[in-house]
Amino acid sequence: MFHIPRPLALVTSLWVSLLAIPAHACGSDSQCKVDEGYYLAATPPGWDGVSPLPLIVYFHGWNGSPEGTFRNRAMLKAAHKRGALFVAPHARSGYWRQIGEGRAEYGRDEAAYARTVAADIRKRWPIDETRTLASGFSRGASMVWNVACFVGGYAGYAPIAGGFWGETPSDCPADAANLRHIHGLKDRVVLYDTVGVYNSAPIPEGLRLMRRLAGAGAGETFTAGRFDCERWQGEAKVEVCLHAKGHSIPAEWVAEGLDWLEQIHQP
Repeated sequence: MFHIPRPLALVTSLWVSLLAIPAHACGSDSQCKVDEGYYLAATPPGWDGVSPLPLIVYFHGWNGSPEGTFRNRAMLKAAHKRGALFVAPHARSGYWRQIGEGRAEYGRDEAAYARTVAADIRKRWPIDETRTLASGFSRGASMVWNVACFVGGYAGYAPIAGGFWGETPSDCPADAANLRHIHGLKDRVVLYDTVGVYNSAPIPEGLRLMRRLAGAGAGETFTAGRFDCERWQGEAKVEVCLHAKGHSIPAEWVAEGLDWLEQIHQP
């Protein structure tokens, strides 16, 4: 019988062990490390380990964290009910920086980080590219607007109670985006139609930009449950849904963004 020397046998055993580690060897209680940060992720219970997954990437609000996001069990449960991989990236010091030439703030390059996270997710899990959603709340919603405008890469975007900060960009290098914005008419943190107390840009300015990029025509108004909505359609669909409350995000709204994405793809 061929004999493997003990040191070589140990090395061989180590390599076999490393090869046996799944690509997604991180998750809700183990950080997925990437350049300049990390993210947490959770697959839906009962996933077979092979089938492509819908994807929800949720950017937390000011002073939030992936760990805090994952303590919101209702948000996670709603995503898993739809069979989605739920991902929560990490903002340094709880603060997402602006993106774009002449707009980027001091600190981490958030465009590069967003691309790195998106690429790393796809290395670890099979993704259904027709059902990928970027969502976020407040400053995290601002990040979603920035990603939609300057980075791209998602089938849809669902920001909640946050838009561009400072000035609205004059143009976006990314492709036209399917975007659904939710906002409260009594929001006193990020005002809807004027500059907010933290220098948030009026939401209608961002909507006009996205409508122009999509080549959208006249809008249609409709009621959807608690929301009064308006939708414009062109190369992409742009939608705004308003409610009567303030700066808030019921947990199910994030996963409902995936429902919206699937509906707009229906003939």
